[in-house]
Amino acid sequence: MAGDLFQQALNLLHPALPEPLLDAALERLHTHLSLVRQWNSLVGLVSEGDVAFLEERHLIDSLSLIPYVLRFCGPNGTLLDVGSGGGFPVIPIKCLLPGLRIVLVERSVRKAGFLQRVCAALQFSNSQIIQGSFPEAVPKVDANSITARALDRPRQSLPPLLKRMPLQCALLCQNNLLPKAVAGRFHVEQVDDGWRRTGLRRGELYLITHARHR
Repeated sequence: MAGDLFQQALNLLHPALPEPLLDAALERLHTHLSLVRQWNSLVGLVSEGDVAFLEERHLIDSLSLIPYVLRFCGPNGTLLDVGSGGGFPVIPIKCLLPGLRIVLVERSVRKAGFLQRVCAALQFSNSQIIQGSFPEAVPKVDANSITARALDRPRQSLPPLLKRMPLQCALLCQNNLLPKAVAGRFHVEQVDDGWRRTGLRRGELYLITHARHR
């Protein structure tokens, strides 16, 4: 957890966090990664090749979204994560922003059970896990920002998600195919920041909001 890349990530996060990073937050991050490693062979949370590189390939990428979660949620708003899988990016974000309310939607019964265990181990308050598919399992989208990093079928699932997205909400989109498909109907902002320029974020990040509510 004390590697050079992680320290770079903390340096980038420092001006964005609403309060100093506490040792307890780092311990929660460590606990989450430990649980992913323990459960992965049983539940299939990440690819086997990623298990030894959780910090580089999943944790730091998740932390890179924090400035934009804060932009739309503040420290106490609501973040909806669709297709939560092993908990990336929402669990690391919650570790550093404990006042955030999180709603996790996961289709797999076993992965939803894993997420329940993680939230209990980390003693998260204001967390809800919905086991089921989107949109069927979520009658109403009530969030300030939305993530969907590990969605199984983004082409099928993201359009109905955008259709139900609240007017002042933002989708933090890491799927390169969606922005072109929704341009014109939604405002699409491609993010070019320190995380992208240093390669700490995997791929691109787009902020998708309702065009008429910019």
